[in-house]
Amino acid sequence: MPRFTHKYLDIRRLIGELVLAVLLLVLVFLLTARFDVSEWLMEWAMRHEAYELDDILLSVLIVGPVYLLVFAWRRHREMGKLVEEANTDVLTGILNRRRAMELLTREVRRSHRYHRQLSVILFDIDHFKQINDQFGHPAGDRVLQSFANLASARMRDLDLMARTGGEEFMVIATETGGEGAVELAERLRSAVETTSFGIDQAVTASFGVSQLRPGESSATLMQRADERLYWAKRGGRNRVSGPGATAAKP
Repeated sequence: MPRFTHKYLDIRRLIGELVLAVLLLVLVFLLTARFDVSEWLMEWAMRHEAYELDDILLSVLIVGPVYLLVFAWRRHREMGKLVEEANTDVLTGILNRRRAMELLTREVRRSHRYHRQLSVILFDIDHFKQINDQFGHPAGDRVLQSFANLASARMRDLDLMARTGGEEFMVIATETGGEGAVELAERLRSAVETTSFGIDQAVTASFGVSQLRPGESSATLMQRADERLYWAKRGGRNRVSGPGATAAKP
């Protein structure tokens, strides 16, 4: 899955903070010259001969910039962690719904502008409430984590995967038409069906696939994919519903 960027993670922002640190040092220098701080320091040094003024000034000139550099670096890391937490799902570590909707809106605009294909896959785990009721919520959480890891490992670099609800997930399949997205969904369906999730029960998933149409909004694209997911559920679950999809195992 490709890494997403954010203004706080942009290297240009870090450079800007370093430039600000340098400007602050220049300001301190100008204020020092304006108010004759050097003469005051000289008088202080003459009264305290045990201290070497040159050593003190050298320490200030070295420690000051180093401290500001460390401050900027730590702030950059802290902001990166905050942005990552805001954009990812805590349990599974993949994108959350809010970030996914932002990315989908962006990809829809890009697809319309450059006439590129775009598809959405909505899917969820079949009978997940039964898993929670029978095996407990901790076991259900482990199933969700394993499910997300399984699906993420089968994504292409150009795909974006998110958890959009309790047991609900979404893939934004960029540069991909409906039939290609259906093929991807079918591979995911088959992988889930044949994987053991550590509980004494088979785990399956249902999928709804929709391709972006000319002039269509992200909301309409999502609505059609959601309707097809509903059809997959009504058709017996453990199946893919979308352009050119064939019935999977009931």
